[in-house]
Amino acid sequence: MKQSLLIILTLLTFVCFGTPTKVTRIIDGDTFETETGEKVRLIGINTPEISDIFGEEAKAHLAQIIEGQTVDLVADHISNDRDRYNRLLRYVVFNGVDINKKMLLDGYAFAYLKYHFEKESEYKQAQLEGNKNNNGIWGNSNKENIIRQQESETVNFWSSLSPQVYLIAGLILLLIFIGFWGYYKK
Repeated sequence: MKQSLLIILTLLTFVCFGTPTKVTRIIDGDTFETETGEKVRLIGINTPEISDIFGEEAKAHLAQIIEGQTVDLVADHISNDRDRYNRLLRYVVFNGVDINKKMLLDGYAFAYLKYHFEKESEYKQAQLEGNKNNNGIWGNSNKENIIRQQESETVNFWSSLSPQVYLIAGLILLLIFIGFWGYYKK
């Protein structure tokens, strides 16, 4: 009897309070890797990709909060357990704080309302509050300089090609033209 009760209490603890795990690597502003190699996606939020404007800032902010820390991963009871990339979809709790919501309040994430999840209205409100308070990317006074810098670092595909690429492409087109000309001349 005591053993059964202990097992039930242990299972309830994991279901209600989450599974503790150590964060070993931050991949971007809404994804990290655990000590077991599992990739976890913060459910209900979306941050800019690393190559996008403010992507590095979002990643750095998440790293500052949870990298190297032991966090609780809490499942959502409405949404899927995993996304299409096989990442765990979880709420992340650190020292009693909902990190997904904190990223919204701090202005480094957007409420990701494409899919349904338990905290939709709460997260939507948190995003609005972060925006209203000019937090994070919403109030970055250096925003225009960052945008200009990232645009200048973006290389135009055609200007990045070497003259040899143009020569080879021209020869290929010439051979195709000669092939068609020979075929229709007959």
